[in-house]
Amino acid sequence: MLKNLLYNKKVVPWIFITPFLLFFTVFKVWPIVYSAYLSLHEMSGLNTSTFVGLQNYFDVFSDGDFLTAVWNNTKYMIGTMITLIPIPLIFAVLLDSKHCKGKNIYKAILFIPTLTSLVIAAAVFKILLYEGETGIINTIIGLFGFSPQKWLISPYLTIPSVILIATWRWTGMNMIYFTTGLTGISQELYESASIDGANMLQRFFYITVPLLKPIIIFVATLNLIGGYKLFTEVFMLWDGGASPGKSALTMAVLLYRTAFSYFELGYASTIGFVMALIILVLSLIQLKITGFFNEEE
Repeated sequence: MLKNLLYNKKVVPWIFITPFLLFFTVFKVWPIVYSAYLSLHEMSGLNTSTFVGLQNYFDVFSDGDFLTAVWNNTKYMIGTMITLIPIPLIFAVLLDSKHCKGKNIYKAILFIPTLTSLVIAAAVFKILLYEGETGIINTIIGLFGFSPQKWLISPYLTIPSVILIATWRWTGMNMIYFTTGLTGISQELYESASIDGANMLQRFFYITVPLLKPIIIFVATLNLIGGYKLFTEVFMLWDGGASPGKSALTMAVLLYRTAFSYFELGYASTIGFVMALIILVLSLIQLKITGFFNEEE
């Protein structure tokens, strides 16, 4: 009987995927289902809960801290869109040029920050962004005549400081995405455009950018998702995310505090679901605006 089952073409595939399905159910599906259950309850301790229905969802949209966190996440997301699409794209185009020598070395240098742990990167930048005149970044900008900045103290510079870390860390990865897309563009198109009198900028805007549109949409979507999941950098830079004036408070940091500092697991679950809903809706809107769902003619 067992031998027949092991040689049954309909049964054997299920035997192989059963371990994955068990792990996926236990560590993915069940936590989501249980979080949905918790979001409908007010927790008073770890084992006692009171059913409150959708009250937590009503409360979260009138919570000043949550609205502040959403706005901070939005500013960070917009900032990374501004830096992490044009800069990697320009690097990719320059390094893809036949005139560039030693391109593999440059690619490696730009990609290495991607391999760095976020915790280590944040710890290093906490030193680099020291607000005094002896701070490394303040010393560098001082060479250009700028006065020292209170990067991690001024509420106006907290989000730019985090964007600086993101730009340093993810430029190389996005550059690789764009470089991969460039390999699919025929050089004959550029040669034909050159013969017709198109200059470098015209070839970039009328050939490179349109043909890289799927990659640009992909990178923009990743930036959007990452922008609203921001946690580690803020948590490390300000010792638990206690940024000045809540200027860098994010939804993920607020969720962490609510769950593990105040033990309001029901409300924390609600924050998590609303955060996921915001990411989903904005991602769909972005894909719709960029024409991702349009059928190719």
